[in-house]
Amino acid sequence: MRTMADSATTTPVGSGHLPGNSGDTLGQPVNFDVRGLGRRLPKTEAPEGWVKKIERSREGKVWVGFFHLWTTDVHGRRVRTKKEKTLGPVSMPKHEAQGKLADYITEYTGRLTKQGDSISTFSELWKAFCAVKSGQWSKKTKENLQCLFGKHVVPIIGLQAPREVTLTSLQLLLNKMAEDGYRKSAVGQVRTYIKCCFEYATDEDLIPKSPARKLAMPNIQKKSSERLLSLDEFRSLLSDASPREHLVLRILAVCGLRPAEVLVLRMEDFEGTQLRIDEALKDRQKGDARIGGTKTDESDNFCPRTA
Repeated sequence: MRTMADSATTTPVGSGHLPGNSGDTLGQPVNFDVRGLGRRLPKTEAPEGWVKKIERSREGKVWVGFFHLWTTDVHGRRVRTKKEKTLGPVSMPKHEAQGKLADYITEYTGRLTKQGDSISTFSELWKAFCAVKSGQWSKKTKENLQCLFGKHVVPIIGLQAPREVTLTSLQLLLNKMAEDGYRKSAVGQVRTYIKCCFEYATDEDLIPKSPARKLAMPNIQKKSSERLLSLDEFRSLLSDASPREHLVLRILAVCGLRPAEVLVLRMEDFEGTQLRIDEALKDRQKGDARIGGTKTDESDNFCPRTA
């Protein structure tokens, strides 16, 4: 007796005669094993999804959709990543949950393709990161990052593809800033936002993993001033200064202002017995942007004016 499997292995496809029509031929019959169908089919780029009922602590029982996404890692290998999306309560019919998942897959893959095509360099990645995150930053943070990254980061790795940036190049960048005498706060801010930028790229599936995960802070020793002017030396300096320089030096010494804060003082900032400090000169900016906020929020304050 022939089994169904035996029949399957010898089933002719494209036999020469149609049932009931012995006169029409379709070509020579071909024998093949139907059990081998699909085993060597190529991996599809379009993700296929499925839905499951899952209990969530806050939401209760919900439909959750899953799908696999194929991407390319830094070595050019194909990598499969599992994605998931909460679709709604289980009171929703299954076919509706499946429809929502299909719509989400279409939207997600389209957005990923569009974004991936538009970001080909670190400079473009940094612009995209700033556009998304800058709404949470203060004006001072925006100004500091624009200056620091424009001078130390973008000129070095700006033209590199995000996938090509390495931990070595990032660490050398920070080490160079430390060697050039930049303060710990400036180097630390560059390190923090480099890490955040690459974490953003990872979350958006632009890169498989962040090269800045193990980016270390260089050892920076705070340099103390080697010599301070004595009181007599400072008095001698005041006596030799012009009237304008005398006033500037006296405010610097007595009120403890930064030079950038002194250079933007106006007559209306003198309020009786106190001096209002709420602006500073931005020497790297141009036009109206040359006058901005003070370095820290605590600097926006009033200073007692001495005689």
